[in-house]
This record gives sequence, structure tokens and C-alpha cells, in this order.
Amino acid sequence: MTDQLFIYLIVALNLTCQLMLIWRQKFTPAVRWKYISSAVAIPLVIMVSMRILIAGGMIHGHLSEQSSVEQYITKAMSILLIAGPWLVTIAAIMLKVRTRTALQSQPM
Repeated sequence: MTDQLFIYLIVALNLTCQLMLIWRQKFTPAVRWKYISSAVAIPLVIMVSMRILIAGGMIHGHLSEQSSVEQYITKAMSILLIAGPWLVTIAAIMLKVRTRTALQSQPM
């Protein structure tokens, strides 16, 4: 397998784990699908935008040919590729904790 396929496999496995964590949260269906679509959209947008930048010739496809600015862009996008679904999952968990805390603090 090529390195690109391994990267896509890693991103897909990471996304699958994050989607399972989001799905287990007891949200309304609208809120659940909002978080799930956000977790899926972040890696897809990053992968498509990098492919467009490479195909358009704005960024070199090989890391050894990239300038320092192109390498920073590549590093930032690769970090977001993995961290994006994590950030959405953390936001979903924080919403659940905040909602649970608000419900417990209400007087009966």
C-alpha cells in the first residue's frame, strides 16, 4: 500500500472511533447529527482542499520540494486532519457535561 492509503486508513479509523463516541452521547437527533456531520466534514474538507492545492500547483506534492511556508501549511493541515474529529468529540462531551450540570443545579 502507498503512504497515502495508509494515511486515509488512519484518518478513517480515527474518525470511526470519534463517531462512536459522539453517537453514544444522549443528545437529541438534531444535535447528534450536527456533531457527527461536523466530525466528518473537517477531514473531508482538509483532504479535498489539499488535493486541490496540489493539483493547482500551489503546493508541491513531495515534502522535499516544498518551501518552508508550504511545509507549515502541510503540517497544520495534517494536525487538523487527525485533531479535527477529536475537537468535535471534546466539544460534544463538554456540551453534555454542561447540560448535565445545568440540570443538576436547577432548584426543584
